[in-house]
Amino acid sequence: MPRLLTGGRRGLFALLVCAGFGQAALAGTTAISMPRLLQAAPGERWFWLAIMLATAGCVGGVRVAEWVLAEKLGQDYVHELRIGLLTAALAEGRRPSLGTTIARATNDLSAVRNWIAWGIAPMAGGLPLIAGVLVVLAALHPALAAAVVTPILALGAVLGLLARVAYARARTVRRARGRLAAQVSDAVAAESAIRAGGGVHRELKRIDQLSGRVRATAVRRARVAGYLRGSAVSTAALATLGVVVVGTGFGIPHALIATAITVVGVLVAPVHDLGRVVEYRQSYLAARRVLAPALARDLPEPRAVPAGEVRAPAEVHVHELWVDGAVPGLAAAPGARVVLRGSPERISAVLGLLAGIGTTARGWVRVSGHYLDDLPAVQRRRHVGYAARGLALERGTIARAVRYRRPEQEGAVMPDLDAVGIGERVRALPDGERTKLRRGGEPLSIPERARLQLARARHGTPPLLVLDHIDDELGAGGTDLLRTLLADYPGVVVLATDAPERIVPDHQVWDLTPSSQHVVVAGFSRRGGELRTPG
Repeated sequence: MPRLLTGGRRGLFALLVCAGFGQAALAGTTAISMPRLLQAAPGERWFWLAIMLATAGCVGGVRVAEWVLAEKLGQDYVHELRIGLLTAALAEGRRPSLGTTIARATNDLSAVRNWIAWGIAPMAGGLPLIAGVLVVLAALHPALAAAVVTPILALGAVLGLLARVAYARARTVRRARGRLAAQVSDAVAAESAIRAGGGVHRELKRIDQLSGRVRATAVRRARVAGYLRGSAVSTAALATLGVVVVGTGFGIPHALIATAITVVGVLVAPVHDLGRVVEYRQSYLAARRVLAPALARDLPEPRAVPAGEVRAPAEVHVHELWVDGAVPGLAAAPGARVVLRGSPERISAVLGLLAGIGTTARGWVRVSGHYLDDLPAVQRRRHVGYAARGLALERGTIARAVRYRRPEQEGAVMPDLDAVGIGERVRALPDGERTKLRRGGEPLSIPERARLQLARARHGTPPLLVLDHIDDELGAGGTDLLRTLLADYPGVVVLATDAPERIVPDHQVWDLTPSSQHVVVAGFSRRGGELRTPG
């Protein structure tokens, strides 16, 4: 988990501590003003009353500022966690389910935010306030301070006893919510299959069972939370009662007792907060058990990369390739067309390796003289374009989708859309290329989404173009369109397709069967006595 007190959060925390001491100082002002108000002559009472009213207003203002500072502290920390979780979810090889990601981004982050904003922040301001008020009470009379300390210490013991139970209940609720989120997510994703199989009732029954568990566990957790908060409320009441009893027993003047009661009233809010602190702390610990491993990934630091196009020749070398065993490598010259052959699992693994997504394949991929593993994302995306069937498009405008690999480019995207045959369709939309895509690509149809993917893959003419059965979703005329687009493409094209002769009549086959261990040479000329090989 990231450190809390770093950067601007240190200043926020310091301001919270200052708010606590400020309230303690205001309590001291009350302790000084109250006896004078009670003993003042009629002409002076208005002065001390004005001071008391101003003090009360300042206490309220400080509480407002404390509330805002606490929210800023919590939201800033959660923002950092949210970006870290998304980075982990999108990183290579880290693919939690949609339901798990939603649970982490909502329930777990809410637990973290509550602990920071309403756990740490109240303690940062509340503990100095409690200490300051005890000093004020001790200055009035030591017995008054003892009357307040005793119930606060008893509250600490009760909270310590209930903390373990609260942690167990928090973990139970989190697991139940996670299962429900995963089930709902999967059911929505498989809606068509569920309806076709007549399983709507069965799925709703499963969701009803999981929802019932969430309800039951949440009620059990609320019972413990009720004890925690009820103990805090009782402590505040006992502190006030203790001041009255001790003051009367020690014969303390009534004006001093009234002053002490007024000062103790300042403690009501922070003492009440202590009851919530334990509840939020245990929920945070339960969430941290899941968030910490998800965030524990050493991601490479961004490196400065010069802007511009790839200048080196579009040569592609793949060597030391391993997919459930050693398989042949590849040496491809600019303009080569390479069709994969092998089991669907091996083809998918190799395409994933070339595209830089999660895969079981291992090997070295060099494009235009650069090993892809050594390149930061901003440079790698200039070298590889990727389009595949079944991929959902991210939320954003159509223009953003086309430029997604090259966001630094500001040129028009309509030529790219015209090239794949959807330019007129986009122009006909109310917002044109600024139309926002939602839910995986709506309002575009599936063939239009596939063509948009193809436009993105070709945008900027990357040296390596990787196509994974994209022709299956291009719609009517898609095969002819793809053949035309690839006919004069200057880079290397590696594709998986069931109709290679129709798309790339002149191509080499990259056989991924482990039986042949030679390097597939595509597009290199043997004339001149030189044959380039990987490595």
